[in-house]
Amino acid sequence: MSLFDDIQKKYLEARKNQDKFLSVVLGMLVSDLKYEKINKQKELEDADVISVIQKSIKQKKEALEEFKKADRKDLIDNATKEIEVLLSFLPSMLSEEELVNLVKSTIAELNASSMKDLGRVMKEVMQKARGRADGAKVKEITTSLLQG
Repeated sequence: MSLFDDIQKKYLEARKNQDKFLSVVLGMLVSDLKYEKINKQKELEDADVISVIQKSIKQKKEALEEFKKADRKDLIDNATKEIEVLLSFLPSMLSEEELVNLVKSTIAELNASSMKDLGRVMKEVMQKARGRADGAKVKEITTSLLQG
């Protein structure tokens, strides 16, 4: 069963169980996924689904920051719960140690030696990590190792 099918199944279960919060969150996610499917004009692969989920999480985190600035406790709690639900569908993230090892091996494979190689290394690492690494964290580690 694909990740998209799993999300749809959980969405239907939430609706049957009349879990209003979960059905709203998953309903928005299913809607985003269907929109992406229409844009791509093909079935979504798990990598595409992960990308959409990560985009949704990023939007929720940005909204969360705005809610904190406005000191809206109710919206902060709601956004935090939504992020937790979305995170449950992502594969487990790589630990910092695993990420450093992945970046080091990629730098060695590509014979990267300077900051000019940052883009190539980043691209390769992100493909290998397949949604299990945060781009900002990868950039931070890659930059520190290349400047070494």
